[in-house]
Amino acid sequence: MADALSEDDILEAVARHVGRPGQGPQLRRTGADITRLPMLDLCIVRCMEARTTRPESRPGTYDTSERAEYEGDLRDHPVDPPKDPEVSRTVELVLRGSVRTVPCGCDGGRQPCSRCRAGGRLRCDVGPVCPACEGVEPCTWCDGTGERRKDRAPSESAREKSAAGRTACVKCRKPRTACPECRGWGAKRCPKCDDTGFRVCPVCSGERSTAHDPCDGTGLVTLWTGGSVGQAPDRSSLRLPAPAPPLRFRQQAGRAGAWQRVTLGSAGAPLPDGLDPAHLTAVESALTSRRGEVARRVDIGWLQSAAVTIPDDPDHVFYVFPGRDGPEVVPIWSRRRSLRVAAVVAGVVVLVLLMVALV
Repeated sequence: MADALSEDDILEAVARHVGRPGQGPQLRRTGADITRLPMLDLCIVRCMEARTTRPESRPGTYDTSERAEYEGDLRDHPVDPPKDPEVSRTVELVLRGSVRTVPCGCDGGRQPCSRCRAGGRLRCDVGPVCPACEGVEPCTWCDGTGERRKDRAPSESAREKSAAGRTACVKCRKPRTACPECRGWGAKRCPKCDDTGFRVCPVCSGERSTAHDPCDGTGLVTLWTGGSVGQAPDRSSLRLPAPAPPLRFRQQAGRAGAWQRVTLGSAGAPLPDGLDPAHLTAVESALTSRRGEVARRVDIGWLQSAAVTIPDDPDHVFYVFPGRDGPEVVPIWSRRRSLRVAAVVAGVVVLVLLMVALV
């Protein structure tokens, strides 16, 4: 693991970056300012556990032997956490002595059919409209009702004319009055009920009853008290310092920095010695155990970096951090330069707007 950079190392790295190698001490004498920026990256994965009990049931005679048993209060039953706290799982248990198989209370595993109300058949919908008469005048005598129409009395010539091609009506029996296609019904013969007006219930197949769902037709139900232990990961992180340094510096330090790292596997594990004292309080608060926590994994990384300003270049802040092959330097525009550039851009925008207004 890399050692923290001394002030001499930091100034010499900046001197080399600005093309003045070997002049680190000179930068100190001319008023270079060094601000330490210890960086911390902490990620913690907690395995959080929740326990619940509930009454459970299954149809028929159900085998619960594949589930482990617990006694007394589920909170006191030991369940090992997963080896990897990022793994989610649920452990299903059975209260010892609670399993029993009892009669369902139905009629031998059957229940009245709810579709046909135990009638075994349903009223059939009207069949398709006759394509010849379209159901408008299926019979000139009874109009498909089976009784003599009273609304009008057609003349003898009209009756003879309308009788051409007609056949006997199956409802009123009058000859040469009905549509030859539907014979007075006004619809084609119903394929569902063969014109009986009723069809077999499709749910119970005419048996008037169906299997009782709660017992799956067995007449029995197995009851027990079930316990459920759910274990799921909960992730959180902590990154210091706050406010964070410029993004470009953080990206470069993340890729090329010689970070020191350690992984802690339990809540009582001691913190590493290399952490900056300014970070200890925040780290200890982030690692406080939570209710329901049964396991954890903590990944901690830290990097000693610094921000340097030099009077010879007030337009930049030089961020220095230990790299894998020595100190790395990332120059970032200073606040002074950023404000100056912003002012220039704003002036250009105003000038353009004035020119557009004058055109």
